[in-house]
Amino acid sequence: MNAKGAWINFRHPPYSIRRVLERTSLMAVGLGYGLLLLFNLQLPAEQRRQAQREDLDYVKAILRQSKDLILRADSVSASENSIDPLLLKRLLSDFSSFRLLISMHPKGFEAGFVIPDVRGGINLGKILASYGLQIYQGDAKYGPVLIDIDSVYYLIIKDEIELHGNTWNIYLVEDISRQIRQQEILTWVLILAALLASMVTLLLTRTGIRRGLEPLQRFGSVIESVSSGSLDDRHFDPKYEPVELKPLAGSFNALLDRLAESWNRQRKFANALSHELRTPITLIIGYTSRVLRRSGSLSDAQRHQLTIVDDETRRLGRLITDLLDIAREESGSLVMTSAPFSAFEVLEQVFLLNRGDYETRLNMQSSSNGVDQIWALGDHDRVVQCLSNLIENAFKYSPADKRVELSCSSTHEYVMLQVRDHGPGVPEADQELIFEQFQRGSNTAQQPGSGVGLALVRSLVKRMGGRVWVENAADGGAIFVIELQRCQPLQQQ
Repeated sequence: MNAKGAWINFRHPPYSIRRVLERTSLMAVGLGYGLLLLFNLQLPAEQRRQAQREDLDYVKAILRQSKDLILRADSVSASENSIDPLLLKRLLSDFSSFRLLISMHPKGFEAGFVIPDVRGGINLGKILASYGLQIYQGDAKYGPVLIDIDSVYYLIIKDEIELHGNTWNIYLVEDISRQIRQQEILTWVLILAALLASMVTLLLTRTGIRRGLEPLQRFGSVIESVSSGSLDDRHFDPKYEPVELKPLAGSFNALLDRLAESWNRQRKFANALSHELRTPITLIIGYTSRVLRRSGSLSDAQRHQLTIVDDETRRLGRLITDLLDIAREESGSLVMTSAPFSAFEVLEQVFLLNRGDYETRLNMQSSSNGVDQIWALGDHDRVVQCLSNLIENAFKYSPADKRVELSCSSTHEYVMLQVRDHGPGVPEADQELIFEQFQRGSNTAQQPGSGVGLALVRSLVKRMGGRVWVENAADGGAIFVIELQRCQPLQQQ
């Protein structure tokens, strides 16, 4: 993956700012040391090539200055003088050394090589033959060229020089094996230093990034702790925070203030509305019940209509009570207790409270099954309220000829209070959704409802340290389960 692809991959959600910064800093450090190693490899090589060119220019300058010292009398030559190979050989020997060899031959006459007397390991013929450079012994100039023969490194350069009207090819060969090995050692030292420095840099960078992101983590913790009941006391103090975070903190605090003001207005409205509606609804329920008890003079149609009014008014009363409890729970003003209670007594109380509304369709598990020995920890009245809501919901979706069953089971640590219906069940995709406020399942279009009762059940059970869920029975229907902490009976505590 190229650098662009890697950078884009960092931004694929979800990604961590800390890891992006760490990887970016590591890439920057690695790139820096990579360039340093590249310069370490290229710069010395260029320096060696430049030094060899300078040495060759120096030799050529000395040869031009000493051209008269290497002449000999020659009657055949037009100038009666020619270059003495022995004198040239002696002059070249003065420039050559154990690791440096300078040789010449007249251009176009390779057999006339003048090689100085130097005891060294440089064999010009072997070097030229090994790499086929003899083909360049004509007019071509080349070099410096690096040659490796059996792990021995040579640098060779070829040029031309005019001496007494003749053109000579001049070769400068240098054994640079020691320099190459020193460079290799230096390269390994730099690689180890780069690795060590990268580790130290990464450690320091991670520490710096972690400390730099601590304000964001604190800010995130404050945001996570915000709830509808804590809008007024969850402001983020930017006094000792970085400059970059202060505008965000100011905007967050202003948003909290606006939310708190809006929530307070909604809470006051809900409380006022609930209290104002309770009185007329209670009066309507009372008068309707009284008329129904004295319905001897009413026709069947009138009695049926009054029954509908009574049922709907009671349902509206329960809805208002649930809404008020939800508002109180979210604002933190809902009072709840936590004390041991008998699971059988709760089931019996719920059974008696709801049996009149549903006649013989409500069944309860018998105490002979050991339910009277099971005790749970929670708010007795709120558990009754939760079970009543579940029973109402169960009868809403059960056929008219089917029953709703109350039961209880337990483990060593938990007590499960269950309400089972024989309706269509709850699709798996809706089993979490139906416990959200004002949310209903996908198969409830034909049934009236507000999506409040189950949301209140979950809120109340959660406040008691328990949990509630729904599961589908093997033979049809849904089972709603309230799970609470199990405890010992009062007389054993």
